[in-house]
Amino acid sequence: MNSSGRKRILPGWAIVTLDVLALGAALCVFALFHHVLPRAGGGPKLSIVNVQPSVGGEKRENPAQESANAAAETTAGDFSAAFPVEDTGAGADYSYQSGAARIAVTRHDRDGAAYYVADVWVKNIASLRTAFAQNQYGQGIHQEFMKMAQDNKAILAVSGDYYGARAKGVVVRNGQLYRDSLFEDVCVLYEDGVMETYTADTFSLDDAVTRKAYQIWSFGPRLLDNGQPMQAFSSTVTKANPRCAIGYYQPGHYCFVLVDGRQPGYSDGMTLQALSGLFHDLGCKAAYNLDGGQTAMMEYEGKLVNRPYNGGRQSSDIIFISE
Repeated sequence: MNSSGRKRILPGWAIVTLDVLALGAALCVFALFHHVLPRAGGGPKLSIVNVQPSVGGEKRENPAQESANAAAETTAGDFSAAFPVEDTGAGADYSYQSGAARIAVTRHDRDGAAYYVADVWVKNIASLRTAFAQNQYGQGIHQEFMKMAQDNKAILAVSGDYYGARAKGVVVRNGQLYRDSLFEDVCVLYEDGVMETYTADTFSLDDAVTRKAYQIWSFGPRLLDNGQPMQAFSSTVTKANPRCAIGYYQPGHYCFVLVDGRQPGYSDGMTLQALSGLFHDLGCKAAYNLDGGQTAMMEYEGKLVNRPYNGGRQSSDIIFISE
């Protein structure tokens, strides 16, 4: 409106110019959010290895060619030569014995702690897998532990490293790299079945990619030093607590330890020092601490094995064994 009180009418060219400027601003905002600002989720940054589990019941167009392709892709992760022919579940509380996996879960008590050891053999690396909550990668995405295990048809499952609770920590799942920032100690399971742990200053992501990392976890800390028990750890949570951890014997042979805790009269939990000693006594060459506390849970064929503190809680990921 001008000084005389009359409305000022812009010429047509000015209106077109303003429309173009408004459209340009909108496109800039879209580009900022869509291409520049980080998003909570998303797909992998890099495909390192292509390891896929077999799926039963599907129509197979060319079985011979599929078998050849599968052999070519999974030779490095094939442990048939070492896979035991005998039943490994004698005396176990839970036992699963098949041509693809042998699992024996036993309950123990030690120095005021109730804990479970799952001894696991897999014939192929594709049977040891991980899964995201709601099948999505990203921070702030959670799901009930038992629901994740059920959705992925897990024979055995344990809670993972709760990667979604932190903005840092390398994340590789089933051969796909999702996050490449370091946190503290790192655990790498390679496609050839070897599992190794590293301090942050000795870990190289480039080397891990070259060696075909299959899983990388970043909760920590590592629990053995060249197979020997440790006294000092890169963690401040060293007192007795519920714990979940993974151990390594040889390619294709692993174990999971689940320790209940914070429950007087039943189980106090374990210190990191005690957990390190336990893995040494089990004969593991490497071991790595995963997320514990209220998160620590173990499932076997649809049943909750342990007694999680306060009933457990939702998490962002699991580690599981499937056919």
